[in-house]
Parts: sequence; structure tokens; C-alpha cells
Amino acid sequence: MKKSLTLIVTVILVVMLIIVMLQVLQVNKNTQPKHLDFVLGVCTHGNESSEVYALSNGVRYLRTDISLSKSQEELLDMEHNIYNASYLGILDYETLPGGSSNRNWSLSEWNESVSNAISSYPYISAWEIWNEPYVQNFETGYMNGSAYNFMVIKGAANIIRAKDPNATIVCFGGAPIANPQLMMWYERVWSYGAYKYCNAISIHAYPYGPALLSSLQMQAWRSSIYSYENFTHVPIWITEFGIPSSSAAAYGYTQQLQGMVMEQGFELFNNISFVKRVYWYDLWGLSDGNLENNFGLLNLSNPQNGKPNLAWGIFKEAYNSSCSIAQCN
Repeated sequence: MKKSLTLIVTVILVVMLIIVMLQVLQVNKNTQPKHLDFVLGVCTHGNESSEVYALSNGVRYLRTDISLSKSQEELLDMEHNIYNASYLGILDYETLPGGSSNRNWSLSEWNESVSNAISSYPYISAWEIWNEPYVQNFETGYMNGSAYNFMVIKGAANIIRAKDPNATIVCFGGAPIANPQLMMWYERVWSYGAYKYCNAISIHAYPYGPALLSSLQMQAWRSSIYSYENFTHVPIWITEFGIPSSSAAAYGYTQQLQGMVMEQGFELFNNISFVKRVYWYDLWGLSDGNLENNFGLLNLSNPQNGKPNLAWGIFKEAYNSSCSIAQCN
């Protein structure tokens, strides 16, 4: 009986090893990606060492929450002046006085904070208004439903336009992909008049679990993107797309899987002509077992600016073949 169990365990381990080896070969195969017809960037959250690592490696398109803290202003000023960093600035709960802990703000406070942010970061020309406004934890203060989201968009857009008529205003704050119920929420925002203020809308795309995107899931994603474009008629920006590289809480997340899902997503988005930007989530992370902390391309649990995951090489190759480098129509 013991011999049988040992044999079964051995066979299982061998099969698992073969699967991992095949994944590694798939990720590391020496193929040049075709040209990506969108601007590619990466999300970040104010970690100087990882941002400088990315910028010094030629990755200059960054998406970040905008606060009115002096330390962030100094960091972004440095990155812009030295590396010519190009930001998608998120105006949201972090922009308000007191940051995310401010749960009782008014529309006038919001408008004042936006005005201060635009003045503090004059080199930012692309602004995303709010982040995931449908999430209860982010529905703070005045933000409490679709009609209020519209007023937040309207107020911010008018201020941005007054200071920079050529700025790009990205609305919706990351509508969840393939979620028909929440798409109806955004249809209401649009019908209130958001269409008057938005140059693009943003969508967040996350796989359902630790697995490759199935053909059904890719079809659902494609259909969702087309549905959003169908009622807005503006370009689509995928402002968050990612998958963890590991997790102590959930089996199946690996660096190899992260890289393969990245390739699948880039291929899908590249075949939709009105997807104009894609931001990978996230630039940096930790290997501390917390699923939310493990989306990064650079592992800050390792020294020297964070050890790059396997997907960093795939991202960098894709970046170099995208509109981030080459001029696109």
C-alpha cells in the first residue's frame, strides 16, 4: 500500500514538474512580438526605487494616484525632469485633504483639490477622474452613486479644461470588464452628460483566478470592450490589467502564468482598434503571501530595487514594440 501511494505521489510530482517546465519554455521562447498598436504603461504607487528602475530602463509611461503631498510633488518633478516621465494622473480620494481617510468631503472641496493638483503638476496632460467609483470603500464623502460620479467628473473636467484645453480626460475610473450590471451604472453616468467632458474611458481587466484566459473569457472581455465603445464612441484605455505572480493564500499563481496571461491580454487588446492605452498593474509588489501585494513586475522583497519577475522581460519587449516607442496613427 505504501509503495502504491509513493508511486502515485511520484507520478503527480513528475506531471507537475513537466507542466512548470513547459510554462517556462513558453514564457522564455525567443520570439519577437509584433507591433502593438497602443501606448503601453505601468501602474505605480510612489516607490522611488522601482520607478527609477523602470524609467532608467526606458519605461516612461506611468499611472499613479495624485496627492498634494510635497514628497510626491518632488518625486514626480524629479522623474519628469530627469527621465521625461509621462503620467496618467488619477484624481481621486488621495487628492483630497487627508487622503483616503477623509470620508466626509464636499463637492467644493473636491473642486479646490483638483484645481490645486492641476497647478502643482503642470506637465501632466492626461487625467483619470476617480478610481473604481462603484466600490463601496471608495464611495466617500460626496461620491455616493452614479449621479454624484457625474458631478465629480463635470467639476474636475471644467477645471482641467480651463487650465489646459488640450488635456486628455479619462472617465469611468476603471469600469470592471465583463460585468453587465455595472455597465448599466456607467450608462447612467454617461446619460447624465459625462459624454460632454470625456476624451476616453477606462476599463479594468482582471482574470477570474489563477489560470490562463479561456476562449470564453477572452470573448467576454472582447464583447464587453465593444459594448462600452458602442454607447460612448470614445477611445478605450485599459488602465489596470494584471494577475499576481504568487500567493501563499491561493494555489496556482506563478511567474510563468503571469507572463503568459500578459501575452494573452496584449494580443487581445491589440486586435481591438479603439483600445489606445494599456497599463499593467502593477510595477512593484512584495512576496509576503498577501495576494493583493503580488501583482508587481518588480519584487521589492528582494534588494537592489526589486528583483524582476519573468514577466518584466515580456513587458519590456512589448513596451519596445508598442506606440510608447514607435509613432502610431
